[in-house]
Amino acid sequence: MKSSQRFFIDGVKCRLDGDGLPVANLSVGGLFAATERPPLLGQVVRLELLLGETESYEVMGRVTWLNDGNSRRAPMLPCGFGVRITQIGLPAKLAIVNVLKRAEGTRTRH
Repeated sequence: MKSSQRFFIDGVKCRLDGDGLPVANLSVGGLFAATERPPLLGQVVRLELLLGETESYEVMGRVTWLNDGNSRRAPMLPCGFGVRITQIGLPAKLAIVNVLKRAEGTRTRH
């Protein structure tokens, strides 16, 4: 599985500054989080990645793009932001791979 492959996965969220955000797109290398109040482009963020009801992992990343009301870079996605993961522990990486593998039959490549 390449780090650039991205998939829509139900039940995956992330927490940024206490706010739980749905993750509309996920890979080992990054994610897209839906929110009406995205961080600034280029900002380094610490996210708690919530994979299901019991698994959570801390990752660091940089906001690489925005999908906002003024400029919809990806019209098929809601308002939010894309993050390139820059720091991730091995347990988190393995957990993401497992989530993607479990969703094999229901994922949509994007």
